[in-house]
Amino acid sequence: MNRALLALGLIGVTICPFPAFALEREHPVEEMSEDAQAATKSRKKADLLIVPIPQSSPTLGSGLTLAAVLFYNPNQSKDPWISGAGAMYTSNKSWGVAAFHSMALSKDRFKVLAMAGYADINVNFYGIGPNAGERGVSVDIEDRGALAVVQGQMRVVKNLHAGARYEFLDLRSRINNPNPVFPDLNISDAELRSRLSGIGPVITYDTRDSSLNPRKGIYATAVAMFNRKKLGSDFSHDKLQLAGNAYVPFGDTTVLAMRGSMCGVSTEGPFYDLCLYGQSSDLRGYETGRFRDRASWAAQAEVRQQLWGRFGLVFFGGVGGIAPKLGDLGDTKFLPSVGTGLRYQASKSTKINLRLDVAIGKNSNALYFGIGEAF
Repeated sequence: MNRALLALGLIGVTICPFPAFALEREHPVEEMSEDAQAATKSRKKADLLIVPIPQSSPTLGSGLTLAAVLFYNPNQSKDPWISGAGAMYTSNKSWGVAAFHSMALSKDRFKVLAMAGYADINVNFYGIGPNAGERGVSVDIEDRGALAVVQGQMRVVKNLHAGARYEFLDLRSRINNPNPVFPDLNISDAELRSRLSGIGPVITYDTRDSSLNPRKGIYATAVAMFNRKKLGSDFSHDKLQLAGNAYVPFGDTTVLAMRGSMCGVSTEGPFYDLCLYGQSSDLRGYETGRFRDRASWAAQAEVRQQLWGRFGLVFFGGVGGIAPKLGDLGDTKFLPSVGTGLRYQASKSTKINLRLDVAIGKNSNALYFGIGEAF
C-alpha cells in the first residue's frame, strides 16, 4: 500500500506538468523528485505496481488515473531508480498519457529525471489580467500537445542541489465557442499552433524531515526557463518561478505550514505560458488560469491538526494577486482564499495522507481530492 500511494503521486505529477494545459502543478519535476526520494523504502529487488486512484479539481473535474510504476536499484544507491507510465481521464473529457524515469548516480551526488507525455485537455480561457478574471466570461479551449522534460542536478553542499532543465512543448489549441463580444478572448493564430523550446537553471534547497508530510524544515525552489528561437521555439521569452515552504511544529499533533510563491514572464510569452493563479494550490478556491498575467504572487498558511487515529483536520487561508509585470506586484487586486480539509493517513510508515479540501476564493469555490498535502 505504501509504495502504491507513492507510485500514484509520481505518475500524477508526470501527467500534470503541461504549462499550456492549465493543470495543477507548478514545479512538476521537483515534486516528482520528492516522491522518488520517499520511495526509498521499497525493496532492493525490482517491484512493479499497477494502481488506480480517483482525483478531483476545479480545472479538470473528477476523474481517474491508472499508473504502472517500476522500482529497482541497479547500483544500490540511496534513492532507487523509478520508471513508470500512466493515463488519466476526467469528467470534462480531458485525457493524457505520460511516462517518466528518475535515477541517482555516483552515490546520489547526481540526479537525473526525464518525462514525456501527450494530452488532450479541455479548459476555460477568461482572458489576461485581473479584470478579465473577475468578469467571469470564458471560451472553451481544447489543448492538444506533447511535452518532454529532461533535468539533471548535482549536490553542491548538504541540502542544496543545482542543475539545468530542458523543456519542449508542441501545442495545438482550438477555441470551441468563440465570443465576438469580448475581443480579448480571441487568440492569435501564432499562439493556437505553436512550439516552445527552452533551457534554464534549477535550484532546490531542502531541510524537511519528510517530503510527504513534513513537520519541520524549509523547502525552496527556483526555476528559470529561457525559450529561444535558436532552440526551435516559436516565442523568445523568459519565465521565472520562485517558491518557498516552511514548516513549524507545535507539540506532537500540530504543524503550521507556510508557503510563498512568485512568478514572472517576459513580454513575448504566449497566453498558455503565463503565470496561472491557482496553480500548485496557490491558492485553493480558484480555477487554475482564470486569473492569469505576466506576474503573480501568493502567500498562504495552513494549520494541520491531528485528531484521533489516522484522521486529521486542516484550516488554511491566504492571499495573492496578478499583475502585467513584476514591478507592478505591489499594486495588485487582492485575491483571497480560505478553506478547510479532512485528512486520512493511508500509510503510517511514510505518513502519507489522502486529502479532501473545500476552499472559497473571490466569487468562486472548489473541491479537491488527492494524495499528499497541498504543499
